[in-house]
Amino acid sequence: MNRRLPEAKGRKRALLVEGGGMKGAFAGGVLHALNCYLPAQHYDLVVAVSSGACCAAYYASTPDPEPEIGDHTLSIWRHELAGHRLISIFNPLKKRTLLDQEFLIDFLFAKKYPLQAENFEQYGLPEFRVAVTNLRSRSIEYVRATESNIFPLLKAATALPIATRGRHDVEGRLCSDAALLNPLPVNDLIECGYTDITVVMNSPSWRTSAPFNFLTGMLSFPRDWKMAKLMRRWHHHHFNLARSVASAPPEGITIHTIAPEQFLPVGLVTTDQAKLEETVAMGVQAGERAAKMLLEHFNGQQKKSGRNSKKGTKATKATRPSAPSAIEGKQRKAGQQPKNRGKAVRSDSVRQSA
Repeated sequence: MNRRLPEAKGRKRALLVEGGGMKGAFAGGVLHALNCYLPAQHYDLVVAVSSGACCAAYYASTPDPEPEIGDHTLSIWRHELAGHRLISIFNPLKKRTLLDQEFLIDFLFAKKYPLQAENFEQYGLPEFRVAVTNLRSRSIEYVRATESNIFPLLKAATALPIATRGRHDVEGRLCSDAALLNPLPVNDLIECGYTDITVVMNSPSWRTSAPFNFLTGMLSFPRDWKMAKLMRRWHHHHFNLARSVASAPPEGITIHTIAPEQFLPVGLVTTDQAKLEETVAMGVQAGERAAKMLLEHFNGQQKKSGRNSKKGTKATKATRPSAPSAIEGKQRKAGQQPKNRGKAVRSDSVRQSA
């Protein structure tokens, strides 16, 4: 069973979606907007972490633009997860975890807003990989989503320690949230040869993370001190590294970053409906702006490839758009350092910070 990222082929395009608990409402809005303008067939691979996998699963299984159905599905973030239905301190009294994964996955995703899992890799849709932490090997794995494994896989991806049981069986392996070790595996995509990467972040691209404290590590893995130590060592390291790479990519790599410019109204476990609705709206606006610029970028690549093929030459990589946009497209030229930091998205404007 292949649990490594596939090597890049063809266009070498990948979409990477970050998690972050209820901050996934932003990614949900972004991916709904992308579907309306830029369906998943524009990518060769979709990879997602934690709650980002919940949003990306819908995007990667929807072959055509579906504005009405997609907007209806956003009700998951706007309304269904508000209040005490998903997260409640009273859930343990009902023999449930603080974060009720059965409500989230088995009811919402499988029944009320049914995920079209039978569409995975059909109709020209790309391969969809969900990142998880293998608790036996204590390493990140990228599991290929299928119609038969997607719901256990989403439970593993959202198996946040303390809030849930912290683990779930996926095809005979106990797995947990990949964000424990690597919340945004940009470098893994680069190492596999992807040169045109779109990254959806659920917090500002300039944000940095401090290490988890000792108590958090012990509460997360009271019986596995080694895993607790690895979480405290690697989570913040990879979080900060990914943002650094996204703002200054290696030579020959183009990274488009879609992210809120300021901190979102919601946090990891926020269930306030008004804040969730605001976050979704921010994501939709950011996604609409990003989709238009990405489509222009991809069409430009296609035209260049066509012209070069007629001349009998190899296709060249597209450079970043020069106009301000809702996405960041960076490509470092040989011998040059990037002049600007990442371009971030906010709900009402686009800003490029120096």
